[in-house]
Amino acid sequence: MNQDQANIRTIKKRAGIIQKVVQFIFIIGVILLIATLIVAAVLFFASPDKFNAVQGSMDWSIHYTLNNGSTFFIDVPYKIIQLSDSRFSAKYAAIASLLSISISISFIMYGIMQVSNIFKSTAHDITPFIMDNVKSLENIAYTVIIYSVTVNFLTNLLFLVFVTKMYISFSSFHLSGVLTGMLIFFMADIFKYGVFLQKEFDTTL
Repeated sequence: MNQDQANIRTIKKRAGIIQKVVQFIFIIGVILLIATLIVAAVLFFASPDKFNAVQGSMDWSIHYTLNNGSTFFIDVPYKIIQLSDSRFSAKYAAIASLLSISISISFIMYGIMQVSNIFKSTAHDITPFIMDNVKSLENIAYTVIIYSVTVNFLTNLLFLVFVTKMYISFSSFHLSGVLTGMLIFFMADIFKYGVFLQKEFDTTL
């Protein structure tokens, strides 16, 4: 029994450490999301003359020239923009790309928050087999599936509305993400079964 208790303490300590790491990643992600939105807002008011679309072998490279002469760039795949550079706005292509990145980060941050909740529960609750953790796993599964099905659609929609005005190529969803989400749902069912067993165990004491 003492060995079991020592193992439980080790698991809880490890879960607490991981939860702090995940929480730190979440904070970094929030900062990155805010920074991305701020850059998009700044670019919205910038002159279109400071933007330039350079055609590469696999994607467009949208360059923005700063006041000091330095530049930064954003890559946009050809599957999103299949037009010549004279038929779309490089400025709005950069903004749409940043908004697309913001959407992806938002999905990821929500998933990370759910993971953090699970590790926090494991570290501090008597047992990880509680309905809150089941709900968190289900939320992760929904997030992964929705992200896999909609992220390409939303990205292409942004470029249709703000950039091309006339052309859109909707990419297929990520099948691997959908399968991953279904696997997480299965894990949630296992946790739910664990909750029922835990309740039965507690009532017998």
